[in-house]
Amino acid sequence: MTPLSPRKQQILRALVEEYIHNATPVASETLVRKYELPFSSATVRHELAGLEEANLINQPHTSAGRVPTDLGYRYFVEHLMQESALLLDEQRLIRHMFYQVQDQLDQWVRLTASVMARLLHSAAVMTPPRSSEGRIKHFEVLSVTDLSVHLILVLMDGSVQQQRLLLEKPTQQDELSAIAARLNPLFFGKNADELNEFLMTYEPAPVERIISNGIVRILEQHGEMEGDVFFGEDIVNILDQSTVSAVGLRLPPEEERAERIRKMIEELEHKRLQKVMDDLEQKRILPVLASHLPSSDGVQVIIGGENQWDEMKDVSLVLARYGQQGKVGGLLGIIGPTRMQYGRAIAVVRYMSQVMNELLADAYGCE
Repeated sequence: MTPLSPRKQQILRALVEEYIHNATPVASETLVRKYELPFSSATVRHELAGLEEANLINQPHTSAGRVPTDLGYRYFVEHLMQESALLLDEQRLIRHMFYQVQDQLDQWVRLTASVMARLLHSAAVMTPPRSSEGRIKHFEVLSVTDLSVHLILVLMDGSVQQQRLLLEKPTQQDELSAIAARLNPLFFGKNADELNEFLMTYEPAPVERIISNGIVRILEQHGEMEGDVFFGEDIVNILDQSTVSAVGLRLPPEEERAERIRKMIEELEHKRLQKVMDDLEQKRILPVLASHLPSSDGVQVIIGGENQWDEMKDVSLVLARYGQQGKVGGLLGIIGPTRMQYGRAIAVVRYMSQVMNELLADAYGCE
């Protein structure tokens, strides 16, 4: 991307911030008046034309102001944005909420998504903490009928997997319990490859072979992203609640027109985001997206058309991995309109990933 002059940068920053705040095309006069730019409206219009040629902004129609493009948002995020930090009061409140559920792993995901959604008035998504590979902690085998048993497998990341197995001959519960007691110390800590390698040198009895093969199947499926559970929170918070609707109030004609445009844009954003969340809930996009994210630390911002899916070309995602690669971890983030408050969103997502890192370090020793 061609570097911008300081003047163009100042104008682009003001335009993006104004559009994020008001959701209406921005006129040169507005930039000069509201942001106290030390240039004339004519100079600003000239610079806006240059920004439009660079595909950083566009003009919806001839008489309208300008709006940022995806490329304009990308330049803003990488070069112009001032990242905000969570207030200390916000941090203390978040820590207090997690302190109340510190021993309830199943509540961490819901609470994290809820906190992000409420802080940003947007939609939050998160994958539960899990290991990239399954390792055995403990298993039990319970008799269901003479020829079927229920296998319960507890993994090192705390997840519990269950499977129904069919036997070749009737087996009593006493014998099943004895098999579990004998094999648990031998299987402890192994992943699928290690267990398969062990079984090549071990000669299991027929019932042991069926149980062992069932455990191997569970371990092999454990790391598949398509089988994960994704949680979305607070789709109703997508519309910016910080903006008070002026419907029904007496406004000057130009402000009334701007208010109508803003409401139309927000309603369209809401519909688009609802469609995206529906797609995510059906697990058609987010699992694949998660598998393509860099494994390194840091917050990733994906803006509009940078997505490979048409369903998501009108939204942006701010995502981060949490936990530690190869141990227990997951993905969390925010989905919102491309005019989201990127600085605030990045700060919130980064902080919540740090909170989850600390929780998992305490629970599983992920240092």
